[in-house]
Amino acid sequence: MKRAVSVLGLVLILTGFTGIAAADVRYDKINIGDFCNNPAAFDGRSVEVSGRVIAINAQSKSMELFDSQSKTVVVVRLSQLPKSERVALINNDVRRVGVSGRARMVGARLVIDAEKIDVLPIETKDQIVPLAVTN
Repeated sequence: MKRAVSVLGLVLILTGFTGIAAADVRYDKINIGDFCNNPAAFDGRSVEVSGRVIAINAQSKSMELFDSQSKTVVVVRLSQLPKSERVALINNDVRRVGVSGRARMVGARLVIDAEKIDVLPIETKDQIVPLAVTN
């Protein structure tokens, strides 16, 4: 009995350290234009990109980001986000976002599985205008 309790304690400690290690994800901040040159180099990496939203799937399962400088479109899967965040993206007038997640090669295209999305303000000549207002 004493041995079972010791083994259980060890398992709980190891599980706790595994959770802490998994929570400490470092995202590589990259330019969407970098995807054009060698998309396979980003496969499996945790990345952070920002871009203009050009399309959101009607079921809010994915969206597309566009970088006007490199003329690159990146698909972002939203399936890992909570439903409330996905619905907020559709209901609000979101034009620019920052996406953090894991990049994966699907066919010949690079797709980002979003783990976190931040709404970014649009910069105008006179001022910075926030896009989404949350209640």
